[in-house]
Order: sequence, then structure tokens, then C-alpha cells
Amino acid sequence: FERFNLHTRGQGARGTCSAFTVTGALEFALAKHTGHGTDLSVEFLNWASNFAIHDAADGGFFSDLWKGVESHGICADFHWKYADHFDAAATPSSFALADAKAHLADGLALHWIKPWDVNTGLTPEHLAQIKHTIASGWPVCGGFRWPKQVSWPDGVLIKPPPEGVRDGHSVLLVAYRDDPRQPGGGVFTFHNSNDPRHDGQMSYSYAMDYMNDAAWIDLAPAGGETPPASFSSRLPASPAACPLRQPSGPPRRCPSTRTHQHPAPCHVPSTLPSKSRASPSR
Repeated sequence: FERFNLHTRGQGARGTCSAFTVTGALEFALAKHTGHGTDLSVEFLNWASNFAIHDAADGGFFSDLWKGVESHGICADFHWKYADHFDAAATPSSFALADAKAHLADGLALHWIKPWDVNTGLTPEHLAQIKHTIASGWPVCGGFRWPKQVSWPDGVLIKPPPEGVRDGHSVLLVAYRDDPRQPGGGVFTFHNSNDPRHDGQMSYSYAMDYMNDAAWIDLAPAGGETPPASFSSRLPASPAACPLRQPSGPPRRCPSTRTHQHPAPCHVPSTLPSKSRASPSR
């Protein structure tokens, strides 16, 4: 990320952590392909997702966001800057649409390691796949149940009991370190749009218990060894040919509040439509 001059950006008070996470993975994949980094538009991705699933809310599932990429691509950030407040009526310019369409031919692909399930964490095989993916040079998008009260003892995210977490928050895993002193035997380093000033760390044990889903994005041909994954969706050159093959589920939204020192979890807003309240969301 440093080599490509790609920096973690902040979501502010909006519920868009999943959109920032997917955008970060897209930026990295395109940078590896082109040799230089370009900030991509979170705002465009949010709009494209809503257009694809016929919704008008802020933020969503990784799977719904990917449907937006499949149908419209994604444009550079300067074509549509991130706004402090969500405007459901806003639409992209013709320049943004044209720039986004150009990426439909790039061969972007989403690979699932663990499709979303709020009732399960990771298996040892999932954990091994995530580490292997990172070691192969690809960041991993992760959705998590998140502490209701966030703290960082010794710089590592606290792991509360099940009653102390809510669904949830999304971050981008960018590194790992095996360390027998840490619960589960090591820690992941992650980019966190709820606190873009600092990379966060969480123990393997936290991920094993509270990681809802995991996916990564590359381009064809993929650089390095291709890690195993549950299944993948490669982006066709023609949007008309795009299959929507991601797992279905209730939309997740990720409103965030902030503390003075640490990021607060994303949680369900009271203004969600009734169909979205069927399960916790981020």
C-alpha cells in the first residue's frame, strides 16, 4: 500500500465501512495490475450497489457491493468525492460512468473464503486460507462482530465475550504476525476506515470467534500463487453477461459513531426498512 501511495481513508459518521473495505481491495488489485495507485470512489461504489439491488440505503454487504462492481465498475475518486452525508438521490456524472465502465474489462474477480454467516466464526481452514492469501500478496476483506466497548490493550483489539459484541464492522486485513504470546497464536494488522490514522491489530482468536465473512479481490491473470477459496466470481467484460452469484442475505448497513481515541462499532440504524431488521447488520 505504501509503494502504491494508497492510504486508509475515513468513513466519517456514515455507515460505509464495508464500502471502504471493498474499495481498498479494489484499489490494491488495480495498483498491482497497473504499477501505480489510484484512489477509487467509495461514493460511486455505494451508488452502484444500490442501483444493482434496487435499494437506497447507505452501505451494505460485500456481496451487494460486488453486484455494483459487476454491473457498473468503479470510477476514480476525483469523479465523485465522498460526501459527509448520504444523499439517496445523488447520481454519477457521465464522466464517472464512463470511467467506471472502463474497469469492467479489467478482469476483476471476487473470491470468497467464508461467505457471510453471523452465527459462525472461522474454521482452522479459513484461518489458514486468510493467512495464505495475505502471504500471496492480497489483502482480505473481513466483516466482524465488533466490541460494544472498544479498547486496545497493548495495541490489540480487545476480545469480549459473545454478549459484549454486536454485528458489526468491516476492515481490510493487510498483514499477519505469528506470535505465541497472542491468543490464537498471532495477530492480523488491518486498515480501519473508522480510525484511518492508525492500523489496527486483532488476535487470531478474535477472528476465529467473530469473523462473519472473508473475501479477496484480484485481476486476471492473478499475480503470485492463487490461494484456495470457497468460490469466486470473475468480472466479465460485458455488464450484460454479469452473473450475480454471491450469497444472498439481509442487507447490512454500517453506521458509525466515533470516540475520542478509538473507533466505535458499526451498528443497525433505527431508520432501516423492516426487511433489514430481520438480523443484525453492519
